[in-house]
Amino acid sequence: MLNIVKFKYSGLWNSEYPLVVNRLIDIVGANNPQSLHLQTSYERLTAFREQLAKIEVQERADRESALLSELDQRRDTLFNVIYGVAKTHQRTPIAEISEHSARIMTVLKKHGTDIPTANYTAETKRLYDLIADIGTQPEVMKSITALALQPHFELMTEVNIEFDRLFMQRNQRQAETERVDARAIRNECDKAITLLWNAIEFCINEYGENDYVNLVNAINKMNSYYKQQLAARSTRRKNKADVSAEEPIEPMEN
Repeated sequence: MLNIVKFKYSGLWNSEYPLVVNRLIDIVGANNPQSLHLQTSYERLTAFREQLAKIEVQERADRESALLSELDQRRDTLFNVIYGVAKTHQRTPIAEISEHSARIMTVLKKHGTDIPTANYTAETKRLYDLIADIGTQPEVMKSITALALQPHFELMTEVNIEFDRLFMQRNQRQAETERVDARAIRNECDKAITLLWNAIEFCINEYGENDYVNLVNAINKMNSYYKQQLAARSTRRKNKADVSAEEPIEPMEN
């Protein structure tokens, strides 16, 4: 008998769940649900599309927030390395090196050595100001190069620009949508998916399986793919891998 391959959609991350459910909706919609006596189940599930879109936007904003934290830590570390090296070399008896250190420390103190403790917006602006100031002073740039700090300075500049871009993008996403209870939405959507499975199985028993082969095969192809991916993730987790640091499951190709 024709059977649906099932897996627990609850195992999907919020970054994966809307994509999979929307793919399921598309599969059912492409197989003329009305002629298969599945219109009610199909419409019940389709009604979640707007809420699923909000989960997607919210999840992207949350992932961007996590990435912002990482970028912030990186620019803090780079600033502290520059500050630490310059401060340490001030004590050297080699006059040329101590002069380079003093020159760097002067400009750092001008903009504040507490930059890494500032809030996101303030730190971004203060780093821009510091970087611009150093850029107008060839002697300071020469000192940065002399103390082998140019790679740190250049990377700090790049990270600050990327942080600023992502910060603005994240804020725009948050402004575009309301905060939603993803768990509650998913719980209700899971019920609609279960009702869809039940409806398909009922109709196969009621009307015969011939008309449902293409639909079930398409669903099984998708469900088998994600079931395998989630099983592999579970195995990695059992082997102590930090799966939370992994990228979301790649969407199944059409």
